[in-house]
Amino acid sequence: MRVVICGGGVIGACTAYFLCRLGVDVIVVERTEVAAAASGKAGGFLARDWCAGSPLDALARRSFGLHAQLPGEIPGDWGYRPMSAYAGYVAPDGDQRRTMPSTLGWLADGVAITQRIGTTDTTAIVHPHKFTSAVMNAALA
Repeated sequence: MRVVICGGGVIGACTAYFLCRLGVDVIVVERTEVAAAASGKAGGFLARDWCAGSPLDALARRSFGLHAQLPGEIPGDWGYRPMSAYAGYVAPDGDQRRTMPSTLGWLADGVAITQRIGTTDTTAIVHPHKFTSAVMNAALA
């Protein structure tokens, strides 16, 4: 079987990789380069439970688990790491909170954290361009 994939973004690269693992002959057609647009510039956030209660919940959980496995399968440093995630805002100019020191030392003053939205067990990050490129290189290999 031969499959033609249109686009070398993260979806095309991952589709190519997993099909190649199954022995499928894959051709990827890409107009510019791998990860040239959103797949190379996105935030790279991975969350296990941010879709809880929605139709995407099972997909998000499976994707989160796969991303945790892939560093052992795909060579290279593409920045995968578990992390804590927070929600917050920057206090507007003139607001007294602007001069208050941040509760987290790595944040600028005036940034207010409203809640923690993920732990190292539920959120992670990848470098989007490096991840997409590494997956495509693994498909080629």
